[in-house]
Amino acid sequence: MKKFLKKATTSIIRAGLLSAGILLSNSNVMASGYQVVLQGSRVTGMGNCAVGFRSGAPSLFFNPGAMAMEESSSFMLGANFISSNIQYAAPNSTYRAETDSPLGTPFFAYGIYKINDKLNVGLGVVTPFGSTVTWGNEWAGRYSLNELSLAAIVIQPTVSYKISEKIGIGGGLSISTGSVSLRRSVPLEAQNGQENYALLEGSATPAIGFNLGAYYEVNEKISLGINYRSKVDLTVEGGDATFVVPSLVQSQFQAQKFDATLPLPSVFSIGAGIKASEKLQLALEWNITGWSAYKELKFDYDAPVLGSTETVSDRNYKNSSVFKLGAEYMATESLALRGGIYYDQTAVEDGYITPETPDSNTLGYTLGLGYTVGERFTIDVHYLLVDKAERENVAAPNSGGLDGTFESGANIFGFGLSYKFGASK
Repeated sequence: MKKFLKKATTSIIRAGLLSAGILLSNSNVMASGYQVVLQGSRVTGMGNCAVGFRSGAPSLFFNPGAMAMEESSSFMLGANFISSNIQYAAPNSTYRAETDSPLGTPFFAYGIYKINDKLNVGLGVVTPFGSTVTWGNEWAGRYSLNELSLAAIVIQPTVSYKISEKIGIGGGLSISTGSVSLRRSVPLEAQNGQENYALLEGSATPAIGFNLGAYYEVNEKISLGINYRSKVDLTVEGGDATFVVPSLVQSQFQAQKFDATLPLPSVFSIGAGIKASEKLQLALEWNITGWSAYKELKFDYDAPVLGSTETVSDRNYKNSSVFKLGAEYMATESLALRGGIYYDQTAVEDGYITPETPDSNTLGYTLGLGYTVGERFTIDVHYLLVDKAERENVAAPNSGGLDGTFESGANIFGFGLSYKFGASK
């Protein structure tokens, strides 16, 4: 018994020193995970470009100003199928581990209604943040993370107005909500073969932001766009905190509920469309995401956990840019061929990499095609290869990170179905 108490006490001290890292570090995925830019099949096929040209129904999300130029009512729905993988290598060791994550399926849906020649209204439902990661219970970083499931949904009612034949403006509300479930092992000696773990689960209270955009057709060849999506603070109140630990130390884990507030960052974008020929559309775009809003992760408990009712782990994210290039070629009147590339700078500083979404500079390569049936119904498909650079991490104090080297990537397939009706085809 004394031997067990000694080991348990040592483990508690260790847990106290790591506090945020063991119990909470992974919850930053609730705020961002990785930003999921998969809100339209045509858009994805063109390197995720959508702000500076008429992208169709997805303009409701990417640039409401361009939505004003839609000449007919329409609706669209689609989905993506993400197969992702994260690999980890321990420092100064031959140890390796990788995730066994299930298929992710973010979706998008839009409806646009043309009231008159000047005014369009619409509603979009998208999933711009989300993550599913499974490392399991045996890997070396199990005290940082076993598994995570995050779902975030944004509902966006939008209005756009056509000021002239060349200029459109628009805006809407961004109503965000979501849920999270994460589990990690707790470093205490097992009792009677019982696995020790912490489980945090909660649903976010709906939060409201906004989305504004403007669009300008300079001439028949060139168009410009600008868009801003505001930061939203997403709050979990009364989330469930479950700690399965030996009975001798259960009194150190009294909390049953937790509260946390986390930012979904702002995104500012400018883009240009270039009609190189009657058949070839080019697009250029730059985005900057306001990740600097994410300085720390703080959790408040309804009762003490390891002697404290709060834990704080540093994040110190920085604003990051994305540079994009896309193209669409009309092979026939009905068949569009698409391709693109983008470079996404990491928001995570050295020392602050965590196992749920170890971020690094990213290259994305896209392909797609669209086929219009009977002038009103269109089928789009796309493929995106996400290639994140290998990155070595030496965890900063109070970051909850893990020493070692991470490398990750994803293969994403998706489709979109759209139908136009009303004033024109």
